[in-house]
Amino acid sequence: MPDFRVVLSLLLLSMLAASPSAYVTTMHIPAVLVNQNVGSLTVVRLNVTPGSGSVLVDGPANVSADTLVSAQTAASYAASFLGLNEKSYTFNYTIEDVGANVSGPSAGLAFTLLAVAALQHRQLALGFTATGTIASDGSVGLIGGITDKSQAAAAGGMRFILAPYAPSSSFEYLLYYISQQDNGIPVVTVTNVSQALPYAFGNKQPSELAINLTQGYNINAAGASNITCTECNISAFDQLINFTLNYTSNTVSSLGSNFSAAANQLDSNLANYDTLASHGYLYTAADFAFLNFITAFTLANSHNYTSNGAADLLSGISSYCSSVSPPPLTDQNYEFVIGGKLRQYWANYTLNAAQQQLNGEQSTDGLIQSIYTAASALGWCEASSQLYTAASEMGGNYVQESPSLASAASMAINKARSSGNGMYLQTAQQAYGNGDYAVALYSATYATTFDLPVPNLSTSQLYSRTLANIANSSVGTWPSQFASQSEFYFRQSLATSGANETGNAAEAYSTSLLAAGIAADNKVISSSFVSSNQTGAGIAQEVSGIEQNVSQIYSLLLINAALLLAVLVVLLFHILQHAPKSRARRRQ
Repeated sequence: MPDFRVVLSLLLLSMLAASPSAYVTTMHIPAVLVNQNVGSLTVVRLNVTPGSGSVLVDGPANVSADTLVSAQTAASYAASFLGLNEKSYTFNYTIEDVGANVSGPSAGLAFTLLAVAALQHRQLALGFTATGTIASDGSVGLIGGITDKSQAAAAGGMRFILAPYAPSSSFEYLLYYISQQDNGIPVVTVTNVSQALPYAFGNKQPSELAINLTQGYNINAAGASNITCTECNISAFDQLINFTLNYTSNTVSSLGSNFSAAANQLDSNLANYDTLASHGYLYTAADFAFLNFITAFTLANSHNYTSNGAADLLSGISSYCSSVSPPPLTDQNYEFVIGGKLRQYWANYTLNAAQQQLNGEQSTDGLIQSIYTAASALGWCEASSQLYTAASEMGGNYVQESPSLASAASMAINKARSSGNGMYLQTAQQAYGNGDYAVALYSATYATTFDLPVPNLSTSQLYSRTLANIANSSVGTWPSQFASQSEFYFRQSLATSGANETGNAAEAYSTSLLAAGIAADNKVISSSFVSSNQTGAGIAQEVSGIEQNVSQIYSLLLINAALLLAVLVVLLFHILQHAPKSRARRRQ
């Protein structure tokens, strides 16, 4: 008969082997000190013990509810990922920074990596950190404060930082790139826990995040533009294009060596845009260069990623925009004047948005966002200045908007209200309130074009409508240039397939709709003009006439003075000639 004590010992050993045992693992986790634009790096320790599924977060003075939920989700997913029962464990996370107030769900990925490691009785690799939310399916979600967290990671000696995936065309991806290049550690993006684990356990080495600023258009497929333009001033518009390309190029040239990869891609883009311009796609070249300028300006101002630097930058842009003023309106330059005013309204709207971003920022990400937004405003003000310069060199009869234009602008704004309440509609309403009815009409047309969804049509139907719109867009500089851009997208669509074909077809349709809309606006605007002699130019002409009259009077005065002087000389000579005889008679 077996010894009872031996049987009991074997039974206890069997129970212990089948039960979870305690294990402790640690990891560095980054955070942001809110409103201080500073990141911090702290050690988080996870102690997994046999238990009943409870999840605790200890250490800090205060832990928010969303942080605790994030830890619970992390523990639950880690157990499920490993095929374990979370109810058999207690998860006790301890954050070493005991004086902090911890809030936000961005430690979710790190909490999950700790749980997976602890449940497997493994230690995570040294020299890395991670940030990102965690979902119940293990997917990693976007976070904020990557620039400050990356800086803290670099200062703490980390080799790389794991971050949520972001599309390469997104602003978040640009923030990743800036963080990596400024702080000197790779930002490795992952979409889920499975992608993160090889890096976390040291089985996969990180590589630097690659920037992608190319727009992927087939320039050779564009060919030459076939748009014919009547009543246009293409040479003046060409000046704007050259300025935009050169201005962007100069900004790219100012980038530091840490952004050399971005600079090379931007330079390559500009070369393609120059080719586009030479093929007749002037506005398209300027439009693409403008988008590149925004990115280049943001990178070039990395020294202004501080509250004071960003505030000073926005103030300088605002002052410059306020200094740009339009020339008098004529029946020849009105497209350029109205186009310039329109962009100033957009710039002011955008500057307000940038200021709000700056006022509400809680991390360096917000500062960079405000600079990125302000870059658009600066680009628009520079374009306004160039349009005004070109307009001032054009002839024509001085005109002013007729009050009758208010009715057309009001109708366009009412139509645009169905599209929402975006920038175009708001600037249309502001311009209308200021009596700039032509500007209001233009901006309302933009609103009905771009703020409404593209109709659910087949590609062939979009093509048909695009060509019909282009046919009605040959009169006027702006309509013809928008029609040319529509032609560019049309040809890109024909040269591609799948999503690219559909996307380019939609762009072609929208741009052709804008071309036809601005062409219709121009007819209304030009027919409403009334003659004006009270413009700044008229006053200048009057002043010039007065100056000429004064000059003529001055010349007459000089002639009269010269004649008077001659008479005086003759009289003086006569007096001197008879003076000796008079004196002689007195001596006799």
